[in-house]
Formats: sequence, C-alpha cells, structure tokens
Amino acid sequence: MNKSLLKEERKHGTPVYPVSLYEITCSPDHPLLYLHWHDELEFLLVTEGRAAFRVDASDYELNAGEAIFVNSGLLHSGSVLGEEPCSFVAVVFHPSLFGNGSIDYLFDQYIVPVIQETLRLPVHLQRRTGPAIELLDMLHRIAKANRDMRLASEMEIKGLLFICLSRMLALSEPTAGPRREQDDYRIDRLKAVIEHIEQHYAETITLRQLAGIACMSESYFCRFFKKITTKSPVEYMNGYRVQQAAARLRETDDKMMEIALDVGFNSLSYFNVVFRGRYGCTPSDYRKKLIRVGS
Repeated sequence: MNKSLLKEERKHGTPVYPVSLYEITCSPDHPLLYLHWHDELEFLLVTEGRAAFRVDASDYELNAGEAIFVNSGLLHSGSVLGEEPCSFVAVVFHPSLFGNGSIDYLFDQYIVPVIQETLRLPVHLQRRTGPAIELLDMLHRIAKANRDMRLASEMEIKGLLFICLSRMLALSEPTAGPRREQDDYRIDRLKAVIEHIEQHYAETITLRQLAGIACMSESYFCRFFKKITTKSPVEYMNGYRVQQAAARLRETDDKMMEIALDVGFNSLSYFNVVFRGRYGCTPSDYRKKLIRVGS
C-alpha cells in the first residue's frame, strides 16, 4: 500500500527549509486538532488553557507551558479541556532538516533511530527536569523567532531545533527494536480507512465497507478504531461530515438542506442533532454567530 496517499496533504515549509510553525487558538466547542499524520516530526506547545492529545493509542493531558512530541508517521489528534479557550504552537519539521543530502554520520547515528523508533523519546514534556525545562524554553524561543522573523531567523530556528532534538535524545531510552510489523500493518489499515472516509464522506459508507478496507471483522474493527481514535467509526464519520459542513457555513450562503445532503446526511433533523453535539449549537445559529462577528 502507498502510505503517501494516506497522510495529511498540507506541505510544511519548503524542500530547502522544511519547517513550519502554526499558532492556533480554539474555543471549547471547536476541535483543537483533527486526527491526522505526516512524515514530519512535531512539537505541540500549549501556551494558554488546557488540552488533551492522543498519539496513537496513548492519551496526554497538558497544561499551559507543557508540550508533546509527535514522531514521524504517528496518528495524533487533540481537543480542548475545560471551559476556557486553548492556544498552542505547532512546530512541524521534516527529518531532512538534520541531514546534508550526503552520507551524514550525525543523521545516521541520531535521527534514523528516532524515526525507526529504536529509541523511545518522551512524548509528554513537563517542567519537572532540567533538560525538559530547557527544551520547553527553547520551544518558546522558536515561536518568538518565528513571530519576529528578523534577518537569519531561519538559522536561529534550525539551530534551536538541533538543540531540542539533542535534549530529546538525552531523555530517551532504548527499545527492544522497531515496532512490530503487525502493529504497523494495523495502523496502516486504519489510515486507509480514514483516507476513504475523507474522500467519500458525501456518499453512503457502511461499517462493512470500512471493516473490509481494514481487513478486519466488523466487531474487531470497531474495537480497534475506537481504541486508536476514542470514537466509533460512525462518530468519526459524522464528526468529519459536520466539520466539512461548518466550512460550508463559513464560506457560502448555501441552504441548510443542500449542505446536509452534500456532506452525507439524508436527514436535516439528524444533521442538526450531530452538528449541535459537536459545535454546541444548530447550523443556523452557527451561521448567525459568524454574521454577528463579521458585522
């Protein structure tokens, strides 16, 4: 299977400078981070509020000032905790940032084991040890350098990312070896299911179809899907559909029934129920709020 077809399509940085930073604020009734994956490595630093992140099948609750590290190829998602908005900085960078395009001792010695997961790097970074505190402070410096973007800020950011990885390696532990092929196969099958949902959400999708894509029985597929995503396949599909509907509400003046049908709902009342469950209001009220904010 071609894994490149399953990943997030957004390009982070450029081939010569494969680094991107995003500063995002979300209210409690909006998704913080949709389930996705990419080849890049990523630090997610919470700057205000609280957040819950899931990386593969593990959950982490973060307070302001803490961060998580997401390795290449890992599924991850996030949500706001509590009733206050949450802000975070995403620092996304490709492993090629640390290589020089030829035989590179440092890349082979330190970066390859990270990507292949023969080293276990910490995921949840808290202000409890010297190396972790130093690393978190450097993430704040990276965010500031990106905001200021003075002459040679890219060099500063690249240098700080080198130091961040060196501190991560200092906190790492060896593993028994790379992840088992069976685990990789199951995760790849799940990525294929998610890709199918994202490409065909406007159509009728049955549980049997999704289980077939995953090469699993329906009962096992439902358990495995929920273990990784914390949602049932139907909950995930409906969540993705109302996400697309919210974009339509923001960007067009299309009628509610038209939007509901276009994103895969055959019933306007059911669309309203699912939308309210995700955004805390009906689609009509959501659009009215947008109009008030824009006026």
